[in-house]
Amino acid sequence: MIKTKMGQELIAGLQESVEHARGKKKLRVSTLEIPGPAKVWRKNQIAQIRKQRFGVSQPVFASFLSVTVSTVRAWEQGQKTPSGTARRLLELAEIEPQVFQRLARKHP
Repeated sequence: MIKTKMGQELIAGLQESVEHARGKKKLRVSTLEIPGPAKVWRKNQIAQIRKQRFGVSQPVFASFLSVTVSTVRAWEQGQKTPSGTARRLLELAEIEPQVFQRLARKHP
C-alpha cells in the first residue's frame, strides 16, 4: 500500500489522539464559544439601526456594510431579507457600532 503525505499526516494525528486519550501525551486545547444563528431582522429594525445608531443615509450605511444602496433599500422596504452574513453584520452594527469607524480609519 502506498502512503501519501496526507495519509501519513492523518495516521500521525490519530496516533497523537490515542496517546492523548491514554494520558501519554499532553496536547494544547482551545475552547471557543460559537454563537447561535444570527437573528432575523425586520425592515423597521434595520432602518432604526441606520438612523439611530449611525444617523446616516442609506448610501453611507450600505458602504459600512459593503452592500449596494438598493440592497439596503430593499431590506428597509421589506422586499428582501438580509442573508446570514448580513444579519451577523447587522448584529455587530447594533452591538458595537464603533467598529465600523475603526474600519474606516484602517481603510481610508
